Amino acid sequence: MANSGRKIGRTLIIIALLLIVLVAAATVLFLRLRPLLQPTQPGAEESPQIQIEEMVDIVITSQKVSRGAVINQDVVVMVPYPKNVLVEGTFFTSMESVVGKKAMYPLEARIPLTPGLLMDSTTGGSIPALDIPVDRTALSIILNDKDQLIAYAPQAGDHVMVIGCMTLVDVDPEYQSVLPNYTGSVSKQILTAESSSESLSVIITSGGEGSKQGRTELDPTLNEPVYIVPSESQRPRLVCQNVIQDAIVLRTGDFPLSGVESTPVEEVVVPPGEEAQPAPEPPKPDVVTLAVSPQDAVVLTYMRKANIYITLALRNPNNDQIILTDAVTQQYLMDQKNIPLPAKLPFAIEPFRGESAPTTGQ
Repeated sequence: MANSGRKIGRTLIIIALLLIVLVAAATVLFLRLRPLLQPTQPGAEESPQIQIEEMVDIVITSQKVSRGAVINQDVVVMVPYPKNVLVEGTFFTSMESVVGKKAMYPLEARIPLTPGLLMDSTTGGSIPALDIPVDRTALSIILNDKDQLIAYAPQAGDHVMVIGCMTLVDVDPEYQSVLPNYTGSVSKQILTAESSSESLSVIITSGGEGSKQGRTELDPTLNEPVYIVPSESQRPRLVCQNVIQDAIVLRTGDFPLSGVESTPVEEVVVPPGEEAQPAPEPPKPDVVTLAVSPQDAVVLTYMRKANIYITLALRNPNNDQIILTDAVTQQYLMDQKNIPLPAKLPFAIEPFRGESAPTTGQ
């Protein structure tokens, strides 16, 4: 029994030694083969080199520039820009190429200047002309009434309709004068006192306003013809129509004479304990500039010269449909809105006058 126990112990010791030898051999083999198993990195053994990127100077704004303002050296600076990503002709690369030009749009600070942002100050034309669509032309009309300008609601970019109202009267086709005509009496006179031959002269007399041409009607009571003259001047007949369906508002009020838009006034901080002064109210505009088709520009010019009453109607900018409307006259209003003709009654409403008028707001 003792011999068998010794044999088992030796066997375990031998197995343990073999395992230790195998582990040691595997460790040595792994350490030697590890460099071969890892992928090699190109240039890993070489020392890193610093790449120097080539730069080029471009022009940017150093402060805000108003639309239409002339660019000078106080509002632009030069900054470096990677040359390998610069597309030729994209940015200005010299100060001389931008100084003296006008800003076509309001420019914020730190904006790289491109040819599309600037225009020539002498041959570039006016700044507002750039806002006109290519198929339209601009025309200004004077509107003095608050209701004509939609309570001063329209701003640049809005779409409006132009409505015209005119009063029509009947005229004599030959004289082109308002009817009725004046009548006159014509008499002839033969003069023979100082001449051996007879001469004829015609004398025309007119009664002016009292001699308006009338008409003859048969009186139903007397059964006799009666000559009737008008009791007042001819009453003009009113008609209104939507003459321009879609016009674009370019501006309300006058354009600046210098072509440079004024810079908005910054808010003033009021120190504690002091009262803030109310800001002056801007003047109400009395003129509006519209972008219309060339033919509509001629129509608007005729309407202004003919003293036709013009008013605007504001449109939704998302609605670009052409709206066809019917002209409105007194007959149209009575028929379409179902307004009856009042009957002739033996009584009428007498409005309050003087002290008998009731008071309100008590």
